[in-house]
Amino acid sequence: MKIIPRLLFVIGCLILNILCICIIIIGVFQINYSHKIYPGVNVWGTDISGFTKSEALDLLNNRTSYVKSDAISLKYNNVQWSFTPSELGMTYQIEEVVDEAYAVGRAGPLISDLLSQWESYYMGVHLRPVVVLDVVMIEELVKGIARLVNEDASDASFSVIGSVFTLDPGKKGRVVDVKKSVENIVEPLSEFSKADINLVVNEYQPIQINANEQREIGQNIVDEPLIILVKEPQSIDGEPWIIDRETLVDMLVFDKALGETQETYRVTINRDRMREFLVFASEQLFIRPINAKFNYDDELGVLSVLESAKFGRELDIDASLDHIIDSLEDGHNNAYFQFKTVDPIVGDGITKSDLGIDGLVSESKTFFRGSGDSRMQNISAGSEMISGILIAPGEEFSFNEHLGDVSLDTGFAEAWIIYGGRTIQGLGGGICQVSTTLFRAAFYGGYPILERNPHAYRVGYYEQGANSPGPGLDATIFSPVADFRFLNDRDDWLLIESYLDLDDQSLSYKFYSGSDSREVSVSEPSISDVVDAKDPVYEFNSDLDDGEIRQVDWENKGAKVVVERKVENNGVVIIDEEISTRYQPWGSVYQFGEGAELPEGVVILEKEESE
Repeated sequence: MKIIPRLLFVIGCLILNILCICIIIIGVFQINYSHKIYPGVNVWGTDISGFTKSEALDLLNNRTSYVKSDAISLKYNNVQWSFTPSELGMTYQIEEVVDEAYAVGRAGPLISDLLSQWESYYMGVHLRPVVVLDVVMIEELVKGIARLVNEDASDASFSVIGSVFTLDPGKKGRVVDVKKSVENIVEPLSEFSKADINLVVNEYQPIQINANEQREIGQNIVDEPLIILVKEPQSIDGEPWIIDRETLVDMLVFDKALGETQETYRVTINRDRMREFLVFASEQLFIRPINAKFNYDDELGVLSVLESAKFGRELDIDASLDHIIDSLEDGHNNAYFQFKTVDPIVGDGITKSDLGIDGLVSESKTFFRGSGDSRMQNISAGSEMISGILIAPGEEFSFNEHLGDVSLDTGFAEAWIIYGGRTIQGLGGGICQVSTTLFRAAFYGGYPILERNPHAYRVGYYEQGANSPGPGLDATIFSPVADFRFLNDRDDWLLIESYLDLDDQSLSYKFYSGSDSREVSVSEPSISDVVDAKDPVYEFNSDLDDGEIRQVDWENKGAKVVVERKVENNGVVIIDEEISTRYQPWGSVYQFGEGAELPEGVVILEKEESE
């Protein structure tokens, strides 16, 4: 029974000895590694166990040779720049990884640390330092190289000094693509490998030009002024159009050659500038087409051609532009305007049914008895011009537009006209007989009157005849200041015809159109505010015979005249208006020649007054 306690005592002593030995061993181990890294710790495969922190730091710094080697070479053409990774901003955080290695087995309580130390010894601890790559530093380095490599492109250019055209063909440019070059550098650094890297360089082509060919073209363009002609000139065309050398020089540009696969350019004329010129010229060169003129046969109820239609023309700006530029580039300084034909709206073959005309809708008649030959000539010329005219539905009629040019060449003569409050000799005197007669036809036909200008005083011609409406319905014209205009508000075309009877000394206008239900009522003229006529005046006229006295104007009282008009269509009033006219009092005017005997006390106009 005493043997068992003894055995237990022996075993206890043995265990206690073993524990003491282990404690002594652990203590000796801890003392031995008190300032050293525990076994089993390595960085990037380098065993640093047993090293102090400073010894491990020295060892690792000596073994990071990559950052100090000429690992990266940048190349462009035959030039090379070599850099170490450290020069490119690559660094290792060695101190941090050494601290991390030293902390293995020292991070917590004793038992935890002992287990960590055992795991390190038995399993090993593998650490890697943090690698820092400064991309901004790489970018700045590449930018520095770019300043050596970059070269600005120089486009081809030209100049004209005096009459000499000179041309500089230009040169290529290049620019380092910093972003892509940096990306190419970062890639091998990230893999700790050496690399020969070609810089990414973008080359820029200047305007490519065949210098000799284009120099010759440019010289040809500026050698002489550009003359542009009309192949078949008409009376309105005048002299050829000329663009002087200075303007041509100012228009010169480089333009991309059409149909080329490369960016090839040529010396030519600025198309926008030349187009502006052609737009201006087109307004001067435009010829309006003229509709056919017709007579209406009242008995047969058919139209007959009075004057054939005339085609117009308009400038084909695009075709003219191409032709002019092609001519200049081919060395020709003469070119031709290109035109397009403009068809008239109404041709010779149209019928009254096409126009909706079925008969007479209005007419008027005035007399010009007592008119001189010149006045009758002007009435004849004016009424002939404004006859056979067709006005489309909704179209505005303008007397001045259809009358056209009033000149000796168009059949007019000098006769008495009212101008500036005086009766004087003027070209086209008597044409107001035509405008007044036409006005009355439109007025009594129920058409809207858009513009009507009365005479300054009552004119006796317009009140002749038993059926005269009296004063207040005259219309004077004086282009471009005063016009007579009305609107064709019917659904059909309107044919205007004049009838001149020299034996009866009368002028008639007839309107033919489609009939509608309109009814026109016109009041008698209401005359008020009558003012007595002025005293007669006399003025000298060197063209009269000696002793001759001739009356050139007749007295009339001044007055306010009002005429009312109402137009109804299908019972609906479409026009209800007053035509109000204020006539000035007028005195008789006499002219006299040298030595004429004048009545006593008469007023004689001074010479400057009569001019």
